Amino acid sequence: MAEATYLPYHYVDYLRNPGIPFSGGVVSLNQYMCKTQSNGGNDSATSLYTNLRWMKDGGSGPTLNSLVGGGLIDIALKGQGIPSTFAAIWNFMCRNRGQLKKLKVEVCGRRQRNSDGDWEKNVLRTGNVHDLYFDGRSDQQAIQLMVNDRFFGIDCIGFTAGVLIFNSEWTKYHGGEPLQWAKWFCTVGVKRAKDVLPLDFMIWDGHIAMIDWVWKVIDDKTIEVDIAQSSAGGPQYNERVLLQETGKKGSGGRPMFKFLHTGTPAAPVHGNFFIQRRDGFFW
Repeated sequence: MAEATYLPYHYVDYLRNPGIPFSGGVVSLNQYMCKTQSNGGNDSATSLYTNLRWMKDGGSGPTLNSLVGGGLIDIALKGQGIPSTFAAIWNFMCRNRGQLKKLKVEVCGRRQRNSDGDWEKNVLRTGNVHDLYFDGRSDQQAIQLMVNDRFFGIDCIGFTAGVLIFNSEWTKYHGGEPLQWAKWFCTVGVKRAKDVLPLDFMIWDGHIAMIDWVWKVIDDKTIEVDIAQSSAGGPQYNERVLLQETGKKGSGGRPMFKFLHTGTPAAPVHGNFFIQRRDGFFW
């Protein structure tokens, strides 16, 4: 645990402004993707990785799975990959363009609820990766289109874990649902608005975001901040957000906070949340 080198907004910019460098150029990872069905699911990515991971480099060399690592591919599949993993996958695909003609995929939109209340796969089109994306396009253009179609993306946990790895606070990814982060990774509760600091974690039941900057204390219960997260619209920062104490307590007796203003652009999340801090990790 140590002083951070980068704020969360630096990581947002690294992911998407301009993006992740690879052999074909730079790709903006400007997509939210989560394996949880109610958050859209990861059907496009599943259809890609199922066979791509066993493709042999150059037709007879090691598989993508062995070159990148099966565990890292699994993490990317659920929306929690790190930039070096994505770059390695994209490099492999681009140097094996010819083999992509045999790689069949389903291009899927977000899962939708059917009349029975079940989350149903939403297949938009099918085909092989080469013809759908690479034919007549540069490597950069092809991969960017695949990001747009949700083959690659980052969810909220992938973003916050990425911030810690980006700062060398972690050397590798550690799994956990948002509420588990409060128990395992950021265990110090923040009780008052005036005590909130950059790099604090905002936690909902099912979502996690980070305080990027504290601009000012408005009053005893209200502060103006910037926040960063990955949600609808992908990795993003939301500026000049107003947070306020609710005066209520949630699970475990934690003081709860709410949005008075969701900032610019508007944060795409709602509902009350609590705030936690990682001991010894500071700006």
